Amino acid sequence: MTSGMRVTRASTVLTICLSVAVQAAPASGASAGDLNDLQGRWHQCVRDVYAGQSPKQSRAASELTALDACKEHEDAYVASVMASQVVEDEAARGVARTLTARAKAWASSALAYVLDPVSNLIDRKAQYR
Repeated sequence: MTSGMRVTRASTVLTICLSVAVQAAPASGASAGDLNDLQGRWHQCVRDVYAGQSPKQSRAASELTALDACKEHEDAYVASVMASQVVEDEAARGVARTLTARAKAWASSALAYVLDPVSNLIDRKAQYR
């Protein structure tokens, strides 16, 4: 198998993996009501856990414990905020590309930066043998 065939095979596998991952991802950001609900759940979780801490524990330790216990709620809220910002930014720019198209564009640019120099290096080494 030549080095060019290996690079082509690697780029095909990477493109297929990215396409599958992108199709499994959620399609869009949350609505304002959903964001408020997620934020409310996160804040309520932090309040509940903080209130249940021992009074002998320092304030900073209680705060960190509460934040650590509610990490899942925080992650869900932050991910939804970021996804909704992306959706809003794309709507403002008028971009109508699908998530799959963006993933393919990103994959091809990543392949160009990574695989082209590697394949050129392999070809040069093959010439000097």
